[in-house]
Amino acid sequence: MKKSNNATKRERRIARLAALALAGFSFGQCAHAANWFEVQTIALPEWGKGQLIGFIQPSYTDLQANPAMNRNIPKADLIAPTFDSSTSLAIQRARFFVRGRVNPDISYYVGTEMGQNAYTYSYGNYSPRLMDANMTFSHYIPGVRLEFGIIRAPGPEGAMQGFMDFSFFDLFPVGIAQLMQPSFYTYNQTYKPSANPANGGYLIPGANLSGNNAFRYPGVQAMDWFRIRPNVELAYGVMLGENGRMDDPNTWNGPIAAGRVQMSYLLGNGGGRFFRDDVTGFVWYQQGRPQMNGISNTMVRDGFGFTYRLNYMQQWGQNLKAEYVRGTGDIEVPGAFVSAPGLTPPQYQTTFYSGSNNSANGYDVTAGLFVTRNIELNARYDYYDRLPNLPSIERVFKTTGIGVTYHFTPMTRVVVNYLSRKVEIPNPLAVGKPGSPALNLASSIVDQIGDEFNIFAVYYF
Repeated sequence: MKKSNNATKRERRIARLAALALAGFSFGQCAHAANWFEVQTIALPEWGKGQLIGFIQPSYTDLQANPAMNRNIPKADLIAPTFDSSTSLAIQRARFFVRGRVNPDISYYVGTEMGQNAYTYSYGNYSPRLMDANMTFSHYIPGVRLEFGIIRAPGPEGAMQGFMDFSFFDLFPVGIAQLMQPSFYTYNQTYKPSANPANGGYLIPGANLSGNNAFRYPGVQAMDWFRIRPNVELAYGVMLGENGRMDDPNTWNGPIAAGRVQMSYLLGNGGGRFFRDDVTGFVWYQQGRPQMNGISNTMVRDGFGFTYRLNYMQQWGQNLKAEYVRGTGDIEVPGAFVSAPGLTPPQYQTTFYSGSNNSANGYDVTAGLFVTRNIELNARYDYYDRLPNLPSIERVFKTTGIGVTYHFTPMTRVVVNYLSRKVEIPNPLAVGKPGSPALNLASSIVDQIGDEFNIFAVYYF
């Protein structure tokens, strides 16, 4: 029996509508993919009311370690967070999350960290810890999504990336590591000034250091992302939180405000949510007023940069990231040694330079190239200039790295890398006269900073 022309026309219209709907769904997946505001906050529909996900990261690290002239190995040649060896085989990260949706407009995210790192070690003791706990409300206010709880602060790309993008170096660039995830200190204590009080430095004993906060703060964030053109996405996030470790109120040290704006030019789908093809430029700013010895000083962190990715896990796929970071106030200088009795001042104490006139800046460039679908070659260079306003204390860190990543799946991989680490004293005469004990010791410390060999795997489940 033949169908009527009207029936045939109706079927064709339905087919066209279905095709348009499917195209719109696919386009929407590309349109709303892979910006970190979304990835860190919005649960996938297939996770339903809740799903357990996570990853485990075993790591082997070997640092070249030689003693300085005082027969002590520099702390930079010992592996965090325990600093008791220059070689280590450990589960550096072990994160378990439950993510889901209360309804299509409310997502939640609860996660723990059980690995051995500077987040789980606090006051010298290890403990598994809550890392994420937040809820995000979408579409209740036009142009604004609200996130409440423990929030990854808007900041540099290196601080916002999730585990799915740990595709090269296990270690953050030096500028990101020292400026953006310092150790927090108990603020309601009185600390001794450094040897030269005029430079605004204060000595913090290890017993008062509480580890870092993995870029996360308790607070609230307003954010959203928009398609301002068919292939151009604009995203923003503004956070107000408490400056300190979220699980240690003794470190809570006044409010911190942070914001980031980014614009992405979409080059194609490129794998969807996590690995789309795009070029993204971003700028960010953070400010707080932490106290030390009852005095509040303005602390600022800001920067800008761009990322580029094309054809992830395809032969000749490429990625590139470059960013600049700068900070003033609360600049951390870790002790040169874990313990070295008799040194003046005691070198094993961390020093914080709290005055807003103290500064630091740095930049890093990372590149990757897939020579096959599974094998990616990587390179990175990072530069960090710490306290250029204090000639006797200024140090410049330069790290060059090469690596190879084997991708089993987009988020399960093995990485082998080698980093050449250099530290320079830009103003040796400000440290001491040629041949003086102070300059000889400082020179022997930086001369003995060794290279690093590192192997790690990321297993996602």
